[in-house]
Amino acid sequence: MAEIHITGQKMLKTINAEFQEAFPYLCLSFCSMDEWKKANNSAGTIHCFNVNKRLSDVRVKKDANAGDISIHGRTLVKNLEKAFYDTYGICCQVCYEKDGKGYYTGGTYDNMSLTQLNKELESKGCKKKPK
Repeated sequence: MAEIHITGQKMLKTINAEFQEAFPYLCLSFCSMDEWKKANNSAGTIHCFNVNKRLSDVRVKKDANAGDISIHGRTLVKNLEKAFYDTYGICCQVCYEKDGKGYYTGGTYDNMSLTQLNKELESKGCKKKPK
């Protein structure tokens, strides 16, 4: 599998499309850390960034030396999510869909590689190309 290179100039929908091309049973969700904390504290709805925005439009960290992110099949879910926070200052969550409901990864799933998780969700009958 080729690496996916994430730069600040990519649109969020492009990042997700490239990600789903490599991992068809997964998707990415992006929001501010404030939104993530607010929703987690109240078990409420998370309002994600507009997918037509560029990463450079929504990022909090503007450090020109922050670099880019490379994603490959061996990347652990938790490391991918941490990389978006460390590099861009935003919350990125790996998600999946089963029986018409969307879920964020957590627990055991966060310790799996993207390839492992994708295969696991396929075997559990999750939806391909979730929204």
